[in-house]
Amino acid sequence: MLFALHIEVGHKLVGMAPAAFFEYTTGVSHMTYRRGRGYEAFFARREKTIAGSDSLLLRMLQKRGLPDASFRGFKESLPQGHSTMMFHGLGLLDEHSAPATRELIRKLDASDKRLCMLADTDVSGFAAEIGPVSELGLDYCVPLAVAGIRKPEADLTEAEWAAVNFAFNRRAQMALSFLAAMDHEIGHRVGRARLPDSLSGLPGFAMLLAPPESRGRRRHVPADPAARLVDFIGAVGYLDRTGGWPERPLTTAAMGAQAELSGTRDGEGDRFIRGLRSGKDPLSRLKFRTLVHTQFWTPTAKPADLDDLADGLEVYLVAALLLSLLIPDDPTAPGHLDRTGWRGAYLAWWERHKHRYPPPAAPAAPPPPSWLIDPGAVDPRHA
Repeated sequence: MLFALHIEVGHKLVGMAPAAFFEYTTGVSHMTYRRGRGYEAFFARREKTIAGSDSLLLRMLQKRGLPDASFRGFKESLPQGHSTMMFHGLGLLDEHSAPATRELIRKLDASDKRLCMLADTDVSGFAAEIGPVSELGLDYCVPLAVAGIRKPEADLTEAEWAAVNFAFNRRAQMALSFLAAMDHEIGHRVGRARLPDSLSGLPGFAMLLAPPESRGRRRHVPADPAARLVDFIGAVGYLDRTGGWPERPLTTAAMGAQAELSGTRDGEGDRFIRGLRSGKDPLSRLKFRTLVHTQFWTPTAKPADLDDLADGLEVYLVAALLLSLLIPDDPTAPGHLDRTGWRGAYLAWWERHKHRYPPPAAPAAPPPPSWLIDPGAVDPRHA
């Protein structure tokens, strides 16, 4: 269920296909994975592959300044469960985490674990776990009022499709609930990412979900989660550099010029920004960090500070990737997603969790512009 989405996000963060990611993390050949024998090979070489994964984890932690001597204790203290590990990896699971966050991710991971432990033939057990009598409850079974949910192509009977649709609806509800909790958690920590306190207490991830444009348009403006993420980074970078919010979304030319000023994308700033906005150039962690570096760069900026900024803002990248894995393609606009209903569905979960978190302090900074926090309320940018 939800853990599979987290794994797909992991693939996209490192910019690898599933088979290549499996080889990267375990040392098992990607061809073995493609032949359907990846996990068989993993368990046959369990000690060696775990050692390879530990080596990879150690190298990643060394880049963040963890001494070799501290690795064993760190590994033993790592949390279990994919939702828990995602929160932990983003720095949102610590002594400051809200009890509501800990309770929710425990329930999400427990549900995933119970489903994984069921026998393939245990249809009644599967139905009970994803139904209203489960620990997660009825809210996770209500049909989403969206145009569709991204699902794999398959040749199934009508009854089988009914079961698949129910299961994928449940998984999408879990994902939106997970993101809403993450959103509330980051909303109380805006200072860690050098974000203005005026973003505190707002449904930040809703900024990534613009309402769909009207049907029949000959040209659709890029406004899927990846494009909105680029606009968001452009806006907060502009705020950091100038002290004020841009009155409208920055154009591709403006963000491209800033990218070239940074010296990071010399001579191809426009192309870099356009590729990310359109989705033709997938947003991996490396490209996202480059985007942050270019938009927050000033002549006095230190590389280490820009790295810290990218770390703090990565939560928005994870949200954009997860949302993009849920929303299906638009059947009438190739290259775009059908966002119908998704903003409202996300805001419903954000409101559902709101009472479980302490109210934020009154902001001192000027509020963000309406085009950012309420996409669709104003005309889109002219790129």
